[in-house]
Amino acid sequence: MKVKTLLIVVGLLAAVSLANKYIIKMDPEQLVERGVGKDAHSHGHDHGDEEGKPGEEDLRQPLGPEGAPVLVQVLATGITELEMPLRPMMTALSQTYPDHVRIEFPATDSEEFKKLVEQAHGMPTGLIINGEMIKEVPEAKLGFVTFQGTPTMEDWTEQDLRLVVEHELEKAGVEFTPTVQHAHEAAGGGGGEGHSHAGHNH
Repeated sequence: MKVKTLLIVVGLLAAVSLANKYIIKMDPEQLVERGVGKDAHSHGHDHGDEEGKPGEEDLRQPLGPEGAPVLVQVLATGITELEMPLRPMMTALSQTYPDHVRIEFPATDSEEFKKLVEQAHGMPTGLIINGEMIKEVPEAKLGFVTFQGTPTMEDWTEQDLRLVVEHELEKAGVEFTPTVQHAHEAAGGGGGEGHSHAGHNH
């Protein structure tokens, strides 16, 4: 059942990609050129404005060390969503798991961004965590979380993000202090991991 649902979600993502390509006939770059996702009041994205606000180049600076066990790649087409909520959320994530998480914000005109959008079935906004936009986690209602879109639209939450990052850290054998509760299926619960997890309700 879980696999079936996962296939349906992948199919929907592919359908959205086809709609973007053949009905709207605009790729993410064209959308950016037309100003979609950009702040209407912004006159240049490389530098901050007169009030000292960070520019797009500042907001796209990576966080965390290269080679960290968890890589989060943030797909964002405009400065507004970067300013709030993505950059503050990712900064908090980086500070919570220092040395263990690398967060990158590829520029929309880069080859990397284009490749990631293809990898994400044509979705120009969302997160790719260790190479995947859809992550399996037992606590989620359907057994997985899809990181397409933004938390502003409630497509996913900061709690979903932390849950998946902590699952990835566990898989990598990294010791950390949990910030969300995990449901482990092991009978008898408890010991041996250096940190305990209680049941988690979504």
